[in-house]
Amino acid sequence: MLNRRRSQKRMKAVCINPWKVQQASVRLAHVLVGLLFILAVSLSTKAQEVVERVSVAGSNEQWYAEGKERAGDARVAEFLGRQALWLKNGTQVMRSDLEFVDGTIEFDFAPMTNGNFLGVIFRRVSFGNHENIYLRLHRSGLYNAIQYAPRMNFSPTWQLYPEFNAVADFPRNQWTHVRLEVSTTRMEMYLHNQEKPALVVARLRGVTEKGAVSFWGRVNDKPNEWAVAVSNVSIRPASTSNNAPSARPEPPAGTLTSWELAGPVKTEGAEVTSLPDLKDWRAVATEESGLVNINRALRRTPGRSTAFARTTLPASDARLVLLEIGYSDDVTVFLNGEPVYRGINGFDSRHPEYMGFVKPEFENVYLRLRPGNNDLVLAVTDDQRFGWGFIARLKEKK
Repeated sequence: MLNRRRSQKRMKAVCINPWKVQQASVRLAHVLVGLLFILAVSLSTKAQEVVERVSVAGSNEQWYAEGKERAGDARVAEFLGRQALWLKNGTQVMRSDLEFVDGTIEFDFAPMTNGNFLGVIFRRVSFGNHENIYLRLHRSGLYNAIQYAPRMNFSPTWQLYPEFNAVADFPRNQWTHVRLEVSTTRMEMYLHNQEKPALVVARLRGVTEKGAVSFWGRVNDKPNEWAVAVSNVSIRPASTSNNAPSARPEPPAGTLTSWELAGPVKTEGAEVTSLPDLKDWRAVATEESGLVNINRALRRTPGRSTAFARTTLPASDARLVLLEIGYSDDVTVFLNGEPVYRGINGFDSRHPEYMGFVKPEFENVYLRLRPGNNDLVLAVTDDQRFGWGFIARLKEKK
């Protein structure tokens, strides 16, 4: 009975001052999210410290993998007439002698017969938090042969960043030269000693500031097959950076940038047809493209998970507006509590090799606004660990 009375008193207090409670939550949101992320990275870093480092065979302890089960996924041996680091099974192999912040990373690589990927990692804090560049060896000559896509909160993010793809040719069983120039928030990638960079990232999106340099390689669905060789690795850290962070561009006109986030909620095998009773709403940042990167705010867990994002759309009178929306992987759009649209945009969901990039210009939803404030809620479900987020832009119906 005593516990029940205390519960009733708490409920009464919330009912009396709901606006104050909500406003207090919003004011504290950015601080709490920042503190929680710092704690998560710290715990992740400490977890890495207790993982046994296994020296790569033939490397004279210059390269290491984490865990005995990964010991056979790399080796140093001759390939195409030179000593090289052989890679397979997606295992991240780290340099053991330095911590990288800014500077130059230079190397040669040679795709083996069936290699699909070479990953280049820097500022690695853990397996789940680092800067990452995909070299898609099987996409040689195509638009996404190279892509920058950091891993954060243990999730890849390549569906969220279609703007960071680039064309490149990767001949098999031949050496290709790569140079990365990293300075504060900027990264440039050069191939074949060319003067023009193959890829430029004006602002790195990762959540780490320093860490290891690492490589990984993979043959899809064939963990025991060697994928790629890396040689002539040169890492030259810079003592100071000459690149001051540039001003961040404003998102395109009409982009919705004021969002609060709640969740995640487990939604195994079910569509989101109604809004749950959510209490833990907190402000979430929007990037210059308009992207709300949910992976930055929430750690991905196995299975289908749904995050809920809400904003308010004011209208002076009843009107029809067009919502341009890009998302990964599924979305249900709620307007004033009612579901008005559902879409699926996961990798391979619409046709074979469908990428599922977050591009709002490709999908439209008409919203009938009523006079006054309209509540817009997006239920965004992550299913495949390739990126969790959305972009929403509003246009008046002409």
